Amino acid sequence: MTFRKLLAARSPQDAVGYRLDGHIEVQSMLFEAAVPAVPVILAALTEELAPFVRSHFLVALLFAVSGESHSSETAAGRESLEEECYDKAREGLWVLYREAVSGDTENALDILEIIDEDETRFSHFRTALASRLAKQQKTRSG
Repeated sequence: MTFRKLLAARSPQDAVGYRLDGHIEVQSMLFEAAVPAVPVILAALTEELAPFVRSHFLVALLFAVSGESHSSETAAGRESLEEECYDKAREGLWVLYREAVSGDTENALDILEIIDEDETRFSHFRTALASRLAKQQKTRSG
């Protein structure tokens, strides 16, 4: 229901009461829902979204890839929640690069810095997007 409301929202008022906070993570501690949420967020980022929804999804994804498992115990043979989120996010690497080039550059680059294992590629994109990033940061602060 939360994803549907956010996807359909065209104004912040349309999304009042519908946030991913507390469902995916709380204070950087991941919940089981984070793992299936990552590919849903990545799929949503391929769609036309209101800017505030896009930003919300990217921040939720950032928390998912930078969080820690709520419990130190993992099932036998199962990756930790943070490893599962990381792996799922890496499947959408090019969705995030597209976002960095044409959408919310700062949040996309923050996620890519964590998940892209090719440091040369990431460095190239960060350098190429430096002026775009500076312009977005100026717009947000000004």
